[in-house]
Amino acid sequence: MNNSSILFLAASLAAASLLAAGDDPCPGVPTEAADAACHGASTSSAMYDLCMGILSSSPPTAEVTAYAHVATVAAAKSCLATVDAGEQMSQNGSLNRALSDAWGDCWGNYNAARAAIAVARDKLERCAFVGIGQGYMDAMAAIDVCAAKLLPAGGISTPLYALVVGDRDRTVIALGLASPLAR
Repeated sequence: MNNSSILFLAASLAAASLLAAGDDPCPGVPTEAADAACHGASTSSAMYDLCMGILSSSPPTAEVTAYAHVATVAAAKSCLATVDAGEQMSQNGSLNRALSDAWGDCWGNYNAARAAIAVARDKLERCAFVGIGQGYMDAMAAIDVCAAKLLPAGGISTPLYALVVGDRDRTVIALGLASPLAR
């Protein structure tokens, strides 16, 4: 099973579990169409397309929390898949020495990113939205530090760098979908 299939399955299961929790798991949170939620969470057509892809298994209209949860799970799973792929690339010799060393320096950043995303996910699941954006911002910062380490070692054209940027983009979408909840 490839990473896209795993991410799709994880996001589908997350959406189903959150939506099965009840018709109104977070009192006072509005429903919205997925299309409108993605327009609000996106800054470009590429980000909109990514958002719609992440929410493809979600109902066309749902509580904003459900969309944010699906995107948060997708960001977490993407980070995990990147860690696995980076480790595999390091072990099978497909990374040059400088890139392998830079990736080794990213472990702490990815642990911090995954922990920060977990905090945001927990807030969503508890309907505790105060400060929810900080978890995503912390995750993005940690991922950006890793990207900055990889850049001089291999440039922007390496598969590993592309995975890291993808993780950041998914985290940005999750933040964009969760942001209306913090208001």
